[in-house]
Amino acid sequence: MKKLFGLLIAAGLLMGIQTASFAQQSLNDVEYSYVTMDLQGILNLTMTTDPQVDFVFKTIQEHQNGITKFNAVRLEVDATVGWDLFAYANDNGLGWTQVESYSTNGIATIPAEILEVQAVNGLGQNIGWNVVDSTVATTFGAVTTALNFQAFTPIKSTLAAGLVTSLTPSATTQFIAGMNTTDQFAQMAPGVAHANPATHQFRLHYSIKPGIPAKFLRALAPIADGGSGRLVDGPLGTARADILALNVPTEPINFAQAGYYYLEVAYVLVEDL
Repeated sequence: MKKLFGLLIAAGLLMGIQTASFAQQSLNDVEYSYVTMDLQGILNLTMTTDPQVDFVFKTIQEHQNGITKFNAVRLEVDATVGWDLFAYANDNGLGWTQVESYSTNGIATIPAEILEVQAVNGLGQNIGWNVVDSTVATTFGAVTTALNFQAFTPIKSTLAAGLVTSLTPSATTQFIAGMNTTDQFAQMAPGVAHANPATHQFRLHYSIKPGIPAKFLRALAPIADGGSGRLVDGPLGTARADILALNVPTEPINFAQAGYYYLEVAYVLVEDL
């Protein structure tokens, strides 16, 4: 019995040693999953209003006082990258296109700039950046210069905006938001329109004043002649070359011919590069 008991104890010890040995010999196998990410930049520009805006001048008062279309265009921007928004008249430097003439009097060559535009953001504040105090850029998000649309401003033609060969903005391009540099405060931040109405939603007012006769002097004439002065260069008020190239109605004997015209206005959203 003592031998048998001894054998059992020995067997138990041996099994315990073997079990401990097996416990130390853990087995494993590993598989790896490789994950990739294609993080693409997104720029979405949405016009939430009717793209066609009609101006009908059928009374003396409408000719004299002009017509203003408030909230003519509403734009929303959704972006995952820094961005700029600019506008120009897509006329190839030829001005408004006459579809039908109602008279033999007057000329049909009318510069794009007779259309005046004002940009307002979603909170009703004029879009602008105080150049002296750059911190204002974080609130308004766009640069204030004579080129842009803080007040009613004649919109530039394709040629005048420097966009003949491409949609790359130039020093003469008119911006609604952002500007033509890559400085820290010269671009708009990523974001979605519904969450950032002050900086990613825009309202555009349109205004046209023909006058009698229809010379559109508010938009085309220098300040000295009661106009906006936006279409002249230099301290002496030299007329801009692309305006002089057209037989515009501001010339003494010219005025716009009665008729039906159209103009395409382009709004362009680009990544700030």
